[in-house]
Amino acid sequence: MSLASIIFVIWILFAYFQLILHFHRLKMMKAFIPRDVRRGTQYQPALSRMLKRGAQFDAKVIAIVLAPFFLFGSASFAFLSVNSTALIWSMYIFVLAFALIGIVVGNFYYFKTYNNYYDMFMFGLAEDDTKAVLKNIYDDYPVISGFFAIFALAFIPGWLTHDALINWHIDLNPWWSSLLFISTLCALAFFARGTIHSTPLGKNHAQVASLAVINKLVPNGVIAMEWAFGDRKRNIRFEPVELDQGKALMRQVFGTESLIERTPKNDKLAALKPHVFLAVMESFGTNYLVLDDAQTNDLLGNFRPHFERDIVFKRFISDYDGTAPTLASLYFYSPIQNISQSSAQQTKLAYNPFLTYKQQGYRTIFITSGGMMWRNLGNYLPLQGVDELYDQNDIIEAFPEAKSSLSYWGIADEYALALAEKLLAEAQEPLFINFLSITNHPPYDVPTHYRAERINPAALNGKFGSEQENRKSLTTYQYANNALGNFVSNLDQTENGRKTVIAVTGDHHVRCVRFDAPKENFMAKGVPFYLHVPEAVKNAVAIRFDANRLGSHKDIMPTLYALSLSDAEYWNLGGRNLLAQQDDEKYAFAFNENLWADAEGVVEGAADSGFQFPWQNPTAPYPDNLWVNPPVPLPQAKQERIQAYRKLLHWQINYLVAGKK
Repeated sequence: MSLASIIFVIWILFAYFQLILHFHRLKMMKAFIPRDVRRGTQYQPALSRMLKRGAQFDAKVIAIVLAPFFLFGSASFAFLSVNSTALIWSMYIFVLAFALIGIVVGNFYYFKTYNNYYDMFMFGLAEDDTKAVLKNIYDDYPVISGFFAIFALAFIPGWLTHDALINWHIDLNPWWSSLLFISTLCALAFFARGTIHSTPLGKNHAQVASLAVINKLVPNGVIAMEWAFGDRKRNIRFEPVELDQGKALMRQVFGTESLIERTPKNDKLAALKPHVFLAVMESFGTNYLVLDDAQTNDLLGNFRPHFERDIVFKRFISDYDGTAPTLASLYFYSPIQNISQSSAQQTKLAYNPFLTYKQQGYRTIFITSGGMMWRNLGNYLPLQGVDELYDQNDIIEAFPEAKSSLSYWGIADEYALALAEKLLAEAQEPLFINFLSITNHPPYDVPTHYRAERINPAALNGKFGSEQENRKSLTTYQYANNALGNFVSNLDQTENGRKTVIAVTGDHHVRCVRFDAPKENFMAKGVPFYLHVPEAVKNAVAIRFDANRLGSHKDIMPTLYALSLSDAEYWNLGGRNLLAQQDDEKYAFAFNENLWADAEGVVEGAADSGFQFPWQNPTAPYPDNLWVNPPVPLPQAKQERIQAYRKLLHWQINYLVAGKK
């Protein structure tokens, strides 16, 4: 027995397992993907990507399974006899082959039952009536015949390994043996990682198509089970709540006993049904925006004329400090950022914005410059009422030139915006389009064709990084806004664009930027809220813009509902129409997970400190209306209200997911 013999059998085993998993995926394609999809020419690129990406996931698992045999196989001969070594490693291959093939085959029947790969519901075997579940499995599936088939498929590589270790003798000189060892080590390491220019192959890479059923065939059973265990660790238990407790919290915070509100009946608005486009821009933070100067440090690019002409709320903050929690809060009313990966991932949330618009006759769309399987959104959003999903793969299909901009996180924003523009131009029904941008994110790469103008890295001296890092970050910030400005300008030239309400905000502030505390505490959490309201909507809805009104993400949907929906019922967590003739005082506050702001000033955290920071001059011109003074004592009633609001956020998501006791 030689090292070359072990390496030779390893590659035979690799090919064997790869073929088994490939043919299993083909079987799943035939069983679960409709024939018209399999044969439709428009889906062939996505199907090819699915098979290619699936093969990468298969290779990842196989490389990890074979790595111990490769690394320790030869060494074991120094301590054991040839027969003992052959028996141990053949049993190792047999057991892991049995487990691998068994898990993969089980995933087929799991998919057949739940229309999904292994997810957190597989833990129901232990959490439900285990005997009943096992009986159902035995009654419904070919357990006995399946067992013997899996046994046979696992026996073949086990027998092959045993035979090779005893009978194969492939002798190479030491130089060739060393080269073969190093090459195989590098190859297995590559397959185990799965990628070169990206993060290690994982769930973010599993989105290859706009159709969920295609995406669900990308991971094999082992990978899907790994994801399920990961989701399990992140799982939050949702429990039924006491209705009286919720009403008490509502009274304490808002002076009401319901979170359901309704937009005014408006016949003109009902007849108009304007399109609605909401962009959540990566790191569109006020902590950079205050450094903007049209002549010396232009951070808006072609967005500037719109930003200066249209409505912008600048005393505005994000509800949370990350993209995932912002999306969970904005679209799912959830203070729990991983709700889309939790035990509630199969629960439709009543009154969510997508359903609110669908019930009013809108087609709902979600577009991202990145991958749709991030945070399981590719599976979760359709459940919540999203009709169409588009990610980097779909955008590259529509605009092949976008592929050259593919980076660590996704493609350049301009191409995703071009897709949104195309959808709006072709729309025959009202659209509610949501766009999540990617480009303005580390490593801060912009397309090679983009040339930034009037960027001043010195504006960030002492606040961010080196001159080169400052320049890259400011350039990317400008690029994202420039692309957005081009989009708005292009829409203005189209008929559908002239009846589209455009809303833009940041998902959170720009991270890693130093600021002057406590003076800039509010500004440091800030994101702007931009609104382009068509003349037709202004003629149908009475609006009043007060630049000094405070707001946060909780106010976005109520404002958009007021501008687009007539007599529509919606869920409200303290948001209000920021363009109302008269501001609603009970909702006139801004919330961030680490901040509370109202007319009196700013309170940090959960108000535990017992202090607040009064405004320096809330009616001063921007940005001076963002600064706060040193702290003063916080009234106890206000402290209790802030803490009650945080409790209410958790009470209501439990109510939406699990109901009342």
